[in-house]
Amino acid sequence: MGDTAFRDSSDLYRAILECLAGPERAALATVISRSGSGPREPGAAMIVRADGRISGTVGGGPLEAGVQAEAAKAIADGRARCLAFSLTNREAAENGMICGGTMEVLVEVLDAADPLLEGIARRILLAREEGRRLWVARSIRPDDGGESVRIGLGLLDETGLDAGSLDAACRSEEFLRPLCGREPLLASCSGGRCFVQPAGRPERVFLFGAGHVAQALAVLCDMTGFRTVVVDDRPEFACADRFPRSWIVVPDSFENCLGSLDIGPCDSLVIVTRGHAFDKVVLAQALETPARYVGMIASRRKRDAIYRSLTEEGTPPEKLARVSSPIGLAIGAQTPAEIAVSIAAELIAVRAGCNRSEDERR
Repeated sequence: MGDTAFRDSSDLYRAILECLAGPERAALATVISRSGSGPREPGAAMIVRADGRISGTVGGGPLEAGVQAEAAKAIADGRARCLAFSLTNREAAENGMICGGTMEVLVEVLDAADPLLEGIARRILLAREEGRRLWVARSIRPDDGGESVRIGLGLLDETGLDAGSLDAACRSEEFLRPLCGREPLLASCSGGRCFVQPAGRPERVFLFGAGHVAQALAVLCDMTGFRTVVVDDRPEFACADRFPRSWIVVPDSFENCLGSLDIGPCDSLVIVTRGHAFDKVVLAQALETPARYVGMIASRRKRDAIYRSLTEEGTPPEKLARVSSPIGLAIGAQTPAEIAVSIAAELIAVRAGCNRSEDERR
């Protein structure tokens, strides 16, 4: 079985570049479709090297063993293939699922002789560093029957399409743009198919404070497709044991803690520190960022006191108008877990473009 899943596209494409720089071929296996129950979702990826080493995972068990065997063949003959797997009810039960399903896995060859893939990988890493959105498109067309396929690669960002080696049937932005969303999509085109997946920086939620609310919220953010970054000056709270799927940042203090975080316009900032003095310190910094969402936990009385203090220190009222506080939607939340649910709901609403009035907040 492979290692744990790649944390994000940066890890995946760094590994791809490492393989392309090596003397031997490798193979990239990507889940492109799933129906019914399956161990991994579309977009899940695994790299198989010529010596048998594996990074990432497409689900483990017999399925992953089968993918590994086909990847070895692809490395040997240099031909991509598209593989369909059926998971029996027994295999599903062994993986903690209710019933079986089918998965389709695309296996492509990573070869240093392919400058297009190297260029795309480098552009993806640059876009992620700059906080830009982009999508990778793969055209998939049968090649000489059997499971062998021809793959074309292209790249889309918010300014246009680099068609690269995409098949003629899906080289138009009119065809590809509707497929560009938060989740990977597989679509049919004339004589083949096209798989489009987001590869830019994921929508991140920065949690300032590592207490009970943040701990519960990190789980919900992970479940709903956000990447969480936990920031707290207490290493015993901001640690992998409490936040196993989050990035951890432990500054010396909350003063100037945002300076090295590279906050972008797709990021959300959630201020849930252990005290209102710290909340104010973080909020003052958050208002100087381009983050699309800034939320602060507080009662209206405490919020107003912080606002007054910041206004007296020179913060313009229009900057304070950006803040969602009290944070979260109005669901009568009381416990840390309930408050986390209300905050997660507001984050989802903001992501979906739904505006919420103050009366709808917790």
